[in-house]
Amino acid sequence: FIPVFEEDGLIVQLDEYIFRKVCNYIKRDYDKGLNIMPVSVNLSRGSLRADDTVEKYKKIIEECNIPKEYVPIELTESAAIHSLDIRTRMQELKDAGFTLHMDDFGVGESSLVSLNILPFDVVKLDKSLIEQLGDAGGNEIVRHTIELAHFKKMKVVAEGVEEEEQCRKLKEYHCDELQGYYYSKPMPYEKLFEYLMKQEKRC
Repeated sequence: FIPVFEEDGLIVQLDEYIFRKVCNYIKRDYDKGLNIMPVSVNLSRGSLRADDTVEKYKKIIEECNIPKEYVPIELTESAAIHSLDIRTRMQELKDAGFTLHMDDFGVGESSLVSLNILPFDVVKLDKSLIEQLGDAGGNEIVRHTIELAHFKKMKVVAEGVEEEEQCRKLKEYHCDELQGYYYSKPMPYEKLFEYLMKQEKRC
């Protein structure tokens, strides 16, 4: 249904609904004094082109009274690199105090240049890039990408980690965070913290 929503413009309302839902979940646990793990929320190109997006999302955060760093904004490199309007909106989000994640790095036309010119705080390496681990060339590509991101003061998250050897290599290359089926399939929010407590000593 996502392409349909993008075509008729309803994707902007869906983005806002998801963002508010995540903020409400976090507020519930924040008010209980629990340790909070940030949950990133994707924004579509439609939302990033809307003039009122930044003010709207700032208002939701203020209504929930939670720190902005608990709800990072996630967007694709391709959306940002090809649109001046979206890059402008990104800077507005940064200036408003939001953390920005670059999603799906390594897909399609991904370029190391984007790590240099786009104002992201975190780069998320796509599963297709992680799958290159295992031979000399693939290992070096992943290692140098992580090193460049760190040089630019960005954190690095590896997506789609499914094998122990991938985990071992990424830790060797000082990747900041790993996610994927090696750890767990997607699960309801309510089970997340219980799971993390049980898995905290795993790779």
